Amino acid sequence: MNSVVVVGAGPAGLSCAWKLRRAGHEVEVLEAGFRSGGRTRSEARDGFTLESGPARFDSGDLNLRDIAWKLGIGARLREIPRRGAVVLRGGRFHRADFDSPATWVTSQLLSAGAKARLLALAAELALIWRRIERQYPERAAELDGENLSSALDRVVGRECLDNYMAPHFARCFGCAPEQLSRAFGWMALRSELGGVRRQILQGGVGVLTDRLAEEVPLRLGCEVQHVETETDGVRVHYRRDGLAGWVMADAVVVALPGSQVAALCPKLTPEERGFFEQIRYTREIAASLMFKRAPRTLAFDAASFPRSAAMGLAALNVEHRKPGFAPPGAGLLRATLATRATDRLWEAADSEIVDFVDRELARTPVGCLNPESYAISRTDPMYPIFFPGYLAALTRFGRRIDRSPRLFFAGDYLVGPGLESALTSGLRAAAEIPAPRAPRLEPRA
Repeated sequence: MNSVVVVGAGPAGLSCAWKLRRAGHEVEVLEAGFRSGGRTRSEARDGFTLESGPARFDSGDLNLRDIAWKLGIGARLREIPRRGAVVLRGGRFHRADFDSPATWVTSQLLSAGAKARLLALAAELALIWRRIERQYPERAAELDGENLSSALDRVVGRECLDNYMAPHFARCFGCAPEQLSRAFGWMALRSELGGVRRQILQGGVGVLTDRLAEEVPLRLGCEVQHVETETDGVRVHYRRDGLAGWVMADAVVVALPGSQVAALCPKLTPEERGFFEQIRYTREIAASLMFKRAPRTLAFDAASFPRSAAMGLAALNVEHRKPGFAPPGAGLLRATLATRATDRLWEAADSEIVDFVDRELARTPVGCLNPESYAISRTDPMYPIFFPGYLAALTRFGRRIDRSPRLFFAGDYLVGPGLESALTSGLRAAAEIPAPRAPRLEPRA
């Protein structure tokens, strides 16, 4: 194949197009929006760097690091100085660092009996350590039948589940444990315990997607209407500036959230359609709060709020400790709303949301902050939900015999929530497409 159209200029689509172009394909990326990056965005505002969407990554994200260095921005990768994570309980913050088993034992969140049961979790993870790998989630499909809440209740007990585990998964993935599978939970915990260190890209992750976009032909404002496989190629129908158009290619990579694929591709096989129609995502409202002077009451990097606290917040992240994310001495916090508050306030004015966040923080040791300025981000879809049974469906999808010809797929729903997973899915989609045909040489007379 020589010509490939990639639908979607998020991390998955851009990494796919970048790799295809390096392999010699003719590539064009079509993006409905008027900037690249998809759900992963960075914005510079008054000296602050604001991020939205799945922007979290760490030192174990090898594809992200490799791409960053090949794009000439690897020197911008920085580790985040650590102050640790906390969970609110009884009106106080208690240490809860998931990447530090020593903190599990010393945390005041748990009784002695609950701490003893953590040994059972460590033993279970040790037994299956090599079988759970976040880069290849389908390998853990045999562990996928039980939901994470049930598994944690069985292994570590309700106290540890409610006070320690559930707040962590809500903060990192926007999901309650009962929405997730045991396999996904074990993979997430394996990653946390594998010695990874949180990192940032100076200027935000948008620097990465912007650089990828510079490397590939990109048409913005092209809203793809549908993709149809024909005898001699794939026809992509789109609208741009109110006008209809189409383009033919040898192959198409659909790099959109999985929940949008079925509506876009009317000629999917029944098995493919069934897979895409079951994909679900979370959505998120986050408030970035900006201060001329950093609040002095924050002796942590991230705070989680368990359901027992009856808070309208899921998490509070201290962003100004990330190198270059705030002017010297200034403060930047990012508060994420809990699911119920997100549903209730989705259509609310930005000012109403920031007032809600400030009132909720006033109920905690953080206190009333009154930021000088703020920015609200709404992301829908946000994270794919790896529910019980999803990995088995993903495995069947990957092994399907009846495939739509010339049609390929990329997205975080194929690997896992997060930036690294999106990039990985794009690289894998590019690897599935046959190498470009060599030019045919006619013999001389």
